[in-house]
Amino acid sequence: MIVEVIGSKKELENVRPFHIGHLLWGTRSIPKTYGYLGFVPDEGFCLKMVCEEKEPLRTYENFLDPVYRDSAMEAFFQFEPERGGRESSIYLNFEVNANGALLAAYGSGRTYRTYFSKEELDAFGCTAKVEEKRWSFSLCIPLRILEDVYGPLKLGRGSRFTCNFYKISESKQIEHYASCFPIRSEIPSFHVPEYFGEAWIGGCSHRDTHLLYFPHSGVNIKERNDNQEEFFMKIYKAADYKEMSRKAANIIASQVIMKPDCVLGLATGSTPIGTYERLVELYEEGDLDFSDVKTVNLDEYKGLPRTNDQSYYYFMHDNLFDKVNIDPANTNLPDGMEPDSDQECARYEDLIRSLGGVDLQLLGLGHNGHIGFNEPADAFDKETHCVDLQESTIEANKRFFASADEVPKQAYTMGIGTIMRAKKILIVVSGEDKADIVAKAFFGPVTPAVPASILQMHGNVTLVADAAALSKIPE
Repeated sequence: MIVEVIGSKKELENVRPFHIGHLLWGTRSIPKTYGYLGFVPDEGFCLKMVCEEKEPLRTYENFLDPVYRDSAMEAFFQFEPERGGRESSIYLNFEVNANGALLAAYGSGRTYRTYFSKEELDAFGCTAKVEEKRWSFSLCIPLRILEDVYGPLKLGRGSRFTCNFYKISESKQIEHYASCFPIRSEIPSFHVPEYFGEAWIGGCSHRDTHLLYFPHSGVNIKERNDNQEEFFMKIYKAADYKEMSRKAANIIASQVIMKPDCVLGLATGSTPIGTYERLVELYEEGDLDFSDVKTVNLDEYKGLPRTNDQSYYYFMHDNLFDKVNIDPANTNLPDGMEPDSDQECARYEDLIRSLGGVDLQLLGLGHNGHIGFNEPADAFDKETHCVDLQESTIEANKRFFASADEVPKQAYTMGIGTIMRAKKILIVVSGEDKADIVAKAFFGPVTPAVPASILQMHGNVTLVADAAALSKIPE
């Protein structure tokens, strides 16, 4: 994350926003939530967070009240003191509701934290504003208070720290949890600094760089050292479709070589075909062994038998499985002939969990930003589910079937949450007709209206695209 240097608090909303969209611990949706963070030299940090929520729950009114039981937004920070300074495991939390009640403390763990004094709380200058369709809060974090906690910090351009931002309510009637950087903990807790994301004041420079951008703002293009933590998206630019396919196949091949019994998440559609062709070539050349690999596919049409040449089962066997030495028992797709949707979705989720999760998930990108059959919606669907296909999809598929009655009306698909649990994600995109959606999905705001935009919240994503598909990304 790049924290822009600003002259004063008045310039805060000119910086690029970060977004909170990583849904946690059973949360299915949250109101759109985002924020702005800037650094004023010799003064400190300015923070504003915004939630597009009508009539937020706001019971508590006083400093240090348990505002997390209301509708609340939170910010956590951890800094690195100068050599000889105080304990570096200390982190700070700021939790605010729509009344502007501020709960703020610091310490090395969730319990036994030190609460800031009334004088320090006043210095943060926390204020909240409730409007018809949204609410927000603003505060400043003075350097003098940070140095009271940590000792000398010498913060300035190029300084590194870690942070995370949250939308939360522990109230049972509206309970929800979401973060900016992903948290891979099964136990609900924001007090896990190992999942804070890296941030640099004014940018950073490193040797041996790849072209990357900070996903939570959706627009910054920056560089990083390969040894840095993975909170960036790697973008590999290929000259054309053939080179894109070769690069993507090399990434998948590396995964198989490094972990022969890996679990690959696979996709269908026209874009991955060249990647599969190259994987077959590598197998035929003796460079790749699929004998211990396990696979799970993104989706399958409901009601379509495997023998139908339009089924994804047929597609995968025709393009990959029947051409390499993979054990058919290790290949998995949703069962399109299972009429009980709840039963099949639960089975598929249990199957993925039993395999230990997906090591590398391959994705394509739809013109409207869909991944799998996760179409634009009001919220991100979390797990495997049955979807009603859009009329445009049904109409487009009619040409592949003998009669309109045979065209599938539903499909099983991994949910956004299922996809996001993959350890690594590889996206392949080709063609000028995808340039607009590439820019929206990976350089725009995180929103369920563009399902692929949620990938900005994953910690290890690689985009391989040809020059035409990348033609509209920011310079």
